[in-house]
Amino acid sequence: MCAFLENAPILMEHTKQFVHHISKELVNLMPLAQFDGETIIVDQPEQVDEAVAYLRSCTVLGIDTEARPSFTRGIHYPTALVQIATEQRCYLFRLNKIGLSPNLAKLFSNKQICKVGLAFKDDLNGLRRLHDFKPANCIDLQSLVARYGILDLGLQKIFAIVFGKKISKSQQLTNWEADTLTPEQARYAATDAWATLLIYNALLDSKQLPNREVEQLKFAEREAQVQHQLDINMHKDIDVAIDVLNNGGVILYPTDTVWGLGCDATNDEAVAKLFRLKQRDKGKSVLVLVDSPERIADYIPVIPDAAANLLEVSAPEEGVAPKPITLIYPEARNVSPSILAEDGSLGIRVTYEKFSNLLCHQLGKPLVSTSANFAGRPTPKAFCEIDAKLLESVDYVCRSRRSENKPAQPSSIIKVNSDNSITIIRP
Repeated sequence: MCAFLENAPILMEHTKQFVHHISKELVNLMPLAQFDGETIIVDQPEQVDEAVAYLRSCTVLGIDTEARPSFTRGIHYPTALVQIATEQRCYLFRLNKIGLSPNLAKLFSNKQICKVGLAFKDDLNGLRRLHDFKPANCIDLQSLVARYGILDLGLQKIFAIVFGKKISKSQQLTNWEADTLTPEQARYAATDAWATLLIYNALLDSKQLPNREVEQLKFAEREAQVQHQLDINMHKDIDVAIDVLNNGGVILYPTDTVWGLGCDATNDEAVAKLFRLKQRDKGKSVLVLVDSPERIADYIPVIPDAAANLLEVSAPEEGVAPKPITLIYPEARNVSPSILAEDGSLGIRVTYEKFSNLLCHQLGKPLVSTSANFAGRPTPKAFCEIDAKLLESVDYVCRSRRSENKPAQPSSIIKVNSDNSITIIRP
């Protein structure tokens, strides 16, 4: 084993697992590792056979390729360089100058020699476009590392996880078809091929996880990726909705109960527009959503003790929220008078559901929440039940949670009086 592996100070003991992920920020703090062995540039046809003869004497080789970077969609350049490394030597074959000779191509079909790369299928496909061959004994690190608990797939991060050192990617987008490779390009190219070999050797010396644990890790990773994309989509969705709300628009959005029609509860014109869309009499009150109990004090001058107690028991415990409760307060301020009941009371619910909570938080004001139906029509229990005419009438229909088909239930409604007595309107 090479000296680098023997002396790597952060290489984990074989009995330990590698970390699943590592941040780019942590990688940047690590010391630099680079190939310091012999680098041989092969740019003349007569050099190829001697290089291949040496490589055939090896049992494991690290492989990488480079192509001229393209900054235009749809334009791709052929493989310009293939770098093949042992622990002591790396050959850089400049294919844009010498092509892929049959002798070199046979190396990738040699069943006796293990070839290791990263995203290797793409590299091999690029090489086969220059001279066809049937790959044999070619191992892609991306399909291997999960067996050891590593879920990052980039070479730099995998190397950092295994060795606690970083490799530079600064030359990645340079011109690999230039007349002469710079010393920096040559070292970068050699380091990438050498790094794949070192990782492979280190993994072979480490303990694989049981198959069941590997499958559980992969499943959890896929679930995390799906959730991450959903979160990205949710934030984009909320950004659009906030823009509509701030401009006096009416939206259809998912809440902690049923889908709702919403607008800025402090905007008289927006509230009037919502009432027209819903075909609802102006004299009827609507409730509002806020993102936290602390927000209520901005709109309720005096919060009865009974209401404070109900807010406390309806808050989530250990991430689990009880059934949503709408509290009707005796009097309100700083909202459109149109949403108040005849006695001046106002229904407010603190929403802990992820989408509506973040929507209310970013709006920074109470959000009207009335069922997504025309007045007098049944309340839809899912998005698919909402009247198409209503969908066409609003300014924006949120995209999040549309596919959910589990019937939603309305909240409990409790009226809290100034004397701290309560009236249960809907259990």
